[in-house]
Amino acid sequence: MSLLAQAMGKLEEKKVLELVSHSLAVGQAPLAIVEECRRGLNIVGELYANGEYFLSDLVMSAEIFREALKLIEPFLKAPLADMQEPAKADIVFGTVEGDIHDIGKNITISLLRCEGFRVYDAGVDIPPDVFLAILQKTGARVLGLSALLTSSFEAMRRTVHLMHLVESTAPVKVLIGGLVNERVCQYVGADAWVREAGEGVAICRRWLREDGRKKIAGSE
Repeated sequence: MSLLAQAMGKLEEKKVLELVSHSLAVGQAPLAIVEECRRGLNIVGELYANGEYFLSDLVMSAEIFREALKLIEPFLKAPLADMQEPAKADIVFGTVEGDIHDIGKNITISLLRCEGFRVYDAGVDIPPDVFLAILQKTGARVLGLSALLTSSFEAMRRTVHLMHLVESTAPVKVLIGGLVNERVCQYVGADAWVREAGEGVAICRRWLREDGRKKIAGSE
């Protein structure tokens, strides 16, 4: 594990920012630095799940990550975040009803936007009907649902169920993330689950590439 990930896991803000600045100065790839920060956030999440960290620690880790992103963003080809959500989107991503954690969501959205995807950030504590309305408004083909609380799994399930009830002939793929596993994926009816942001980006890239090929084939 890198010194940066360890520092992030220990919530050592000054050290994190110094290591980020040094990594950028020696030419390390910006997205690799983001990934190390994410690994550190995973440590924070695990300590929180084990009862060793508290909600205030999660909030602090999110703030440290935001400060690190401010240093990293000028070195990226694309901005990490857009102030205005797109009218049309490839992906809708949000934290489900009953959960306000947004660290994993924000990291994944940042990485997706760096890859050039149009991502609509739905926010946190989002009810199923709001997710559905955003999907219909944006025409997104992928829905990302995040949850760090086990009590939020039912909200994930209700969201997916409602989407399937009213979805059009072009089905939406559902990716879940957070403290999830295969069992949770099957329970909520999602298409895939991830614990790491990079893996989520790879899955979304593959799904949207496949969706694009289907559209081209259908027009021929």
